[in-house]
Amino acid sequence: MTIEINKFTFTLLYEKALYKEDERLLIIADVHLGKASHFRKEGIPIPPDAQSGDYLNLQKLFNKINPLKVYFLGDLFHSSYNRDWHYFCDLIAKFPAIHFTLIKGNHDIINHKKFKEICIEVTDAIEDDAFVYSHDVLEGVKHGKVNIVGHVHPGIVLSGMGRQSMKLPCFYINESVVIVPAFGVLTGLYSMDKTASSQIYAVLPDGVKRIT
Repeated sequence: MTIEINKFTFTLLYEKALYKEDERLLIIADVHLGKASHFRKEGIPIPPDAQSGDYLNLQKLFNKINPLKVYFLGDLFHSSYNRDWHYFCDLIAKFPAIHFTLIKGNHDIINHKKFKEICIEVTDAIEDDAFVYSHDVLEGVKHGKVNIVGHVHPGIVLSGMGRQSMKLPCFYINESVVIVPAFGVLTGLYSMDKTASSQIYAVLPDGVKRIT
């Protein structure tokens, strides 16, 4: 689904990512790589291949979109360095033409030197004439600019007849903030409220649909 945000064209991807067409910029939030390994280390029984879908999904998305730039909106890795780092390095090495930037989140505690070694830039935020990209919502964003963030893992509950309901990931737009859904397979969902000023786009298996 294509929409306009602050006079620029974006595509809301059902792969749970955002694409800014004029820059060929792919925006991904909250992958939380290494989360399964972290949980197993803490004694929580999670299958070793529980997160293999994240790497496959990233690779498929990079091939499909063929972006020039990728912004990871924080929480790329869930915890400290573990064996998942090697899987990630193998993935990044397949796409030398893409410029990757990690915008730090609260879970991003791996030494920044490790990212620089594989040519990934690390920063706290990125700001241009129309947008500010950060992990969480920032205070003091200049009037007229839109803050594009992750962190929340936004979801929307859809209800049907017979007390049936389901929760889906969503893109959530409210005033000057755009919240991108969490990309990772091991991320939960936080239910967002519908308000008069909000725009909610539910992520379906084969597309994105605005919820009115």
